[in-house]
Amino acid sequence: MHRMIKKILGVCFFIFLSVGILEGNAYAAEGQWIGNVFAGYDQSNGNTKKGAATLSAQAEKKVGVNAFLLKGNTSYSSTNSKMDGQKWDALGKYSYNFGHENKWFNFYQISADHDRFSDIKYRLTPSIGIGYHIAASDEWAWDADAGLGYRITRHNVNKAKDDEVLTGLLHTFMKKSIFEKSYLSEDLTVYPGFESDAGVLVRSETVFTNPLSAKMDLQLKYIVDHDTEAAEGKKKTDTRFIAGLKYNF
Repeated sequence: MHRMIKKILGVCFFIFLSVGILEGNAYAAEGQWIGNVFAGYDQSNGNTKKGAATLSAQAEKKVGVNAFLLKGNTSYSSTNSKMDGQKWDALGKYSYNFGHENKWFNFYQISADHDRFSDIKYRLTPSIGIGYHIAASDEWAWDADAGLGYRITRHNVNKAKDDEVLTGLLHTFMKKSIFEKSYLSEDLTVYPGFESDAGVLVRSETVFTNPLSAKMDLQLKYIVDHDTEAAEGKKKTDTRFIAGLKYNF
């Protein structure tokens, strides 16, 4: 059953991503990559209780009704030349707007993450789904989407917990302008596993952004990662408070 699901998802990814790339090439002159790089200080609580350096980057390109998104985050800390904190995550996503006023969109994405001190060697989740642009103005934006994915998890120590499971995907992103040029955003993703012991993964990222100049922003982030079926001896919830500067390009 798992092999059949993986084959179906793989075929869907290949077909729709290929179509998207071909159509994107046709509109290549209309869009250009825009993005940002963020660097800051990360204070963690949970499986790691440390301050750490953190770095993230994001790039996005829109061509016609197509949108391509790439983003990644990493944090690292050490004491007396010995690593005591290490985690990263990455996402690649293609989406295609359709319907009346292009309010609807379908998406095809793959996410990956690693957290050494939560005993996650790597977690890989390809997924597909559909969503709706509830609001799309400069002052207020809100997207909601849902999909289906296949989660592959490998552990560093507790290898008996390694698994591959069909999972749902529930996601919403909201962004609200406040204090004139500043804004507050919330990015919430829930992955409910479709097997009794698969558990639920939840990630919430709340961000306050205050522009300092045309290219530079001050950002404050609060991130919560929750795993209802954490590895043995590991805490289910990790929180991170991050402060830093974002450079837009």
